Amino acid sequence: MTIAHLLAELNDAQRQAATARDKHALVLAGAGTGKTKTIVARAAYLIHSGVPANRIQILTFTRRAASEIVGRVQAHLGHSAQGLKASTFHAWCMALIRRSPGTFGCTNAQVLDRDDQVQLFKVLRGKDVPNTFPSASTLCDLYSFARNTGKTLAEAVAKKEPDLLAYLAKMAPIMTAYDERKRARDYLDYDDILELVTYQMAHSPQVLAWIASQQDHLLVDEMQDTNPLQWKLLDPLQHAVSLFCVGDDAQSIYAFRGADFKNVHSFQQRVPNSTVLKLEKNYRSTQEILDVSNWLLARSPLQYNKTLNAARGPKGKKPQLHRFTDEQSEARWIARDLQERHQNGTPWKHHMVLVRSSYAARFIEASFLNADIPYRFIGGTKLMESAHIRDVLAAVRVVVNPHDEIGWMRFLTLWDGLGETTAAKYIELFMRHASLSDSIAYLKTASKLYVQASTLLDSLSHLSQDAPAALNLAIAMLTPILEDRYANKEWDKRKKDIALLSQLAATYTSVSEFMTDYVLDPVASSDAAHGEHQDIVTLITVHSAKGAECPVCYVSNVSPGAYPSYPSTGDTDAIEEERRVLYVALTRAQNELLITRQGLDAMGQPNGVPTNIPEGTHTTDFLEFAPSSLFAWHTHWDEAVSPKRPTAPKRAPTSAARPALGIRLK
Repeated sequence: MTIAHLLAELNDAQRQAATARDKHALVLAGAGTGKTKTIVARAAYLIHSGVPANRIQILTFTRRAASEIVGRVQAHLGHSAQGLKASTFHAWCMALIRRSPGTFGCTNAQVLDRDDQVQLFKVLRGKDVPNTFPSASTLCDLYSFARNTGKTLAEAVAKKEPDLLAYLAKMAPIMTAYDERKRARDYLDYDDILELVTYQMAHSPQVLAWIASQQDHLLVDEMQDTNPLQWKLLDPLQHAVSLFCVGDDAQSIYAFRGADFKNVHSFQQRVPNSTVLKLEKNYRSTQEILDVSNWLLARSPLQYNKTLNAARGPKGKKPQLHRFTDEQSEARWIARDLQERHQNGTPWKHHMVLVRSSYAARFIEASFLNADIPYRFIGGTKLMESAHIRDVLAAVRVVVNPHDEIGWMRFLTLWDGLGETTAAKYIELFMRHASLSDSIAYLKTASKLYVQASTLLDSLSHLSQDAPAALNLAIAMLTPILEDRYANKEWDKRKKDIALLSQLAATYTSVSEFMTDYVLDPVASSDAAHGEHQDIVTLITVHSAKGAECPVCYVSNVSPGAYPSYPSTGDTDAIEEERRVLYVALTRAQNELLITRQGLDAMGQPNGVPTNIPEGTHTTDFLEFAPSSLFAWHTHWDEAVSPKRPTAPKRAPTSAARPALGIRLK
């Protein structure tokens, strides 16, 4: 396809954005308005206009999105698109660090994922603390939130967990110890990767010039999801490169992990002489569905200044609003309605059920299981976060970094007769050894029980540049152990995950690069990865549904306490983010939208306090005063009958010392 044909497929607003001649531009792309199509067209237009493909860097939030954009540009332009770069923010920064590790003071760093971070915080937190002291997971979340938002520890706690301010003085030394432990073990967490690059750009004009020289154009997808730390990456580059950012302020829903709504909403103030373009023609939904989402935004005190219009016009079904007494009856009805639709010839895969959180899915999952409804759940554990995968990777981790105490603990405790206490003693000794071979030799002589473990490590040590062979060896030797460990924990599914791990490693040479890449951007578990083309219902959390769409969508429990969630009470910014979460959920539907509510009577008034709201909590109701003309209303008083079971169905600057980065305590 020629560039002329590609541009001809765009509407006027999309074409104006793709061919914009301003140095900097923000495209406010409403839900379903062709955001990805516009980015693809922009990259193709730049290449067609004479910009070398390798001078364009696209930044996304997932590996999948990056791959899709590059693939589509190459499909349009062929060979001329070779060299086009697309990656996540973390992968982009990690590539810069790998290209010149000395520049960033990181010559042998290992990347920690969140579970690793939590394990470290668990160790540093200790056991001799009150039950009310923040958990390792909470400490990790507070640390990352502070790093990504640029807040001090006190500010982060006040914002995220004000009830924990009394423990501030005891939390501070744990945070400091965490930063020190990372430096001592050559660990990098997600936040370090971004901050290393921003620090060097801020403190070295040479580094800034070198990074800027890597590309002429930065195309940023999902701009509304960027946080202050990511903005610190982009901001100094606006003077040297062209910024083309695409996002939707109405879909900014990640403030809980530091995303800054203002990065989009105040773009013109932050990027002088930039232009803002809008995409408002929606190609996903009917106008009836869009009328509901438009009304929801119009009720906000914030000025979004957008109205989505359906390309197909007002030809659809009016959204349904179903009210139930409780979550059990709601779940049973959803299952029964799905069955009826399937019996009438609609494929399972044409249905999506959106839930507020993984926890909120429990009753719906139970109803699906009882009714033999095939489904996949998206929003749970990623492949690299799965226990059995982490077990396999632990062997490889300690070979890559012999001072990886987290990896050692997981690897050693895989073997019978070796508990955490004994493992901790070995690890203490290993941390003093200069090399992996010393640790292996000690392990081999410590006990005959560990000969197999040391043999595995010894073999892996010779395969650091052969990722497929290393992973396959680890899998082969550990599978009997894992099969026994997970015998009663869905081993058949876990076995498929391990096979997928082997496939992913096949395209890599370096073990270190393979692990870093997939830690930075973990792929979905086997159920999610292989479920896309199966005839199954999609059960998904709203935060996992960005970019997703489906002919028929159920948005469950649109009730006070869920939309907005009760923790947002009293916080205007938090409540408005909750409104945007609901907006995202509503705009996934293509043809039919079914909204369910709990704890309401026939007049839409509270019928007791829903079970997920603490007693005495006052909440906002987003659907209060909703015009009756927007919905087809249904009230269900008796949903006690269970659903029937169906039948079957430029050269880098000189090296530098690694800066002492970490959390700000004051």
